[in-house]
Amino acid sequence: MSVYDLRIKRFALLLLPIRWRKPLIAAWVQSSVQAINVLYGQFMQWRADIEYRLEHNGQVCYLRSVLNDLFDPIERRITITDEVEEQADQTWYQRHTETTRLLPMRETRRPLIIERRGFGGINGFDFWINIPLSLYATIELSRLRAIVSTYKLASKRFSINYTEG
Repeated sequence: MSVYDLRIKRFALLLLPIRWRKPLIAAWVQSSVQAINVLYGQFMQWRADIEYRLEHNGQVCYLRSVLNDLFDPIERRITITDEVEEQADQTWYQRHTETTRLLPMRETRRPLIIERRGFGGINGFDFWINIPLSLYATIELSRLRAIVSTYKLASKRFSINYTEG
């Protein structure tokens, strides 16, 4: 039992004298404390959210857990890796020339990554968030970035990759 475990409607009935505890008066008292009950519910939800944030920190296992809890709670397919996962072919689409090119593989059999903000290669990011393509339509990218920025360490850089599978 928690310190915050309150039954406001029952408490309001217990404050009534015994001779007034009739169904009509009890219903009136319970409806009069309904606003307090709603505020109590909001407080308990806020408290649960704060406890959840305090239990999770910047470790990879916790960050992966938070992302899977929010975006893929059933199958839990979102992963976090230190480098890009091996993929068969990477294509690069140039919008101004409307051409598609196949990116060359390096000798490590990992694709060469080209970043729009400047070339960083594989070392441009500290970790990669790998999200299945099937979740592409359901995930808001701005919300995902905000959540990752909340839980990651301040000096770490990340990239979001959509993978098959």
